[in-house]
Amino acid sequence: MKTLLFLFLMLVIGAAVFCAEEVKAKTIKMLVTAYCPCQICCGKYADGYTSKGDNAYDCDGVATDPRAIPYGTKLNIPGAGIKEVDDTGGAMRQDWKKGIYHIDLRFKDHKDAREWGRKWLDVEILN
Repeated sequence: MKTLLFLFLMLVIGAAVFCAEEVKAKTIKMLVTAYCPCQICCGKYADGYTSKGDNAYDCDGVATDPRAIPYGTKLNIPGAGIKEVDDTGGAMRQDWKKGIYHIDLRFKDHKDAREWGRKWLDVEILN
């Protein structure tokens, strides 16, 4: 009976530790730039859709290289809040080839995107 109780407790403690490890967010220093869905920012890809097919005018997403940070990943970006990876771009893919995490925040307005500028921030990967 003591052995059974011991095994049960070890199972419960092990599961609790495993779950606690899953909840921890990973923080990475990233280059954070900005864009909007306009012709100036997106060129020939300014069709109103992200590379994943989402509405590019919904400003709840970011672009990155999906090999670095997969589509659907939620990020907590200082000054911008929680955003989901739903787009990609050439600059992000080129930077990833150099080992640089680069995300591009999406804004509705070109002026707002330009005002964001380029920032190196500690970004939390939430999932």
